Amino acid sequence: MRKMVLFVLAAAVSLVVLGACSKGYESQKNTGGIIITLKSDRYPLVLGDNTMTVKVADAAGKVVTDARVEVRFYMPPMPGMAPMETTTAAAPSGDKYAFTANAAMAGGWKADVTVTPPSKPGVSTTFNLDAR
Repeated sequence: MRKMVLFVLAAAVSLVVLGACSKGYESQKNTGGIIITLKSDRYPLVLGDNTMTVKVADAAGKVVTDARVEVRFYMPPMPGMAPMETTTAAAPSGDKYAFTANAAMAGGWKADVTVTPPSKPGVSTTFNLDAR
């Protein structure tokens, strides 16, 4: 009986931990009449590669699929540490733009997202992220 109770307790704890780790991330910002939504299936981000998407919409909420989307993913500078950053063009994927963000270490990260719709000036916004 004791083994059964321990098994059930361990299973419950595992579900809570796994559930917390699998919670996704989604944040939306409106800048210059463009709605930018950054999304990840896992949050906090895991160490290593994280697949993320950016959804772009105009002020009326209509999805924009012909913009250029660039993402600068970086950890803010810290004394004595080499800069950690990558800049990548997010690739169109259906009604979103996909990219991979590599979190090299645990801590706070930022994603600067720049969206340039056709025939319009680009707009940028910053998202704060956490990796563990």
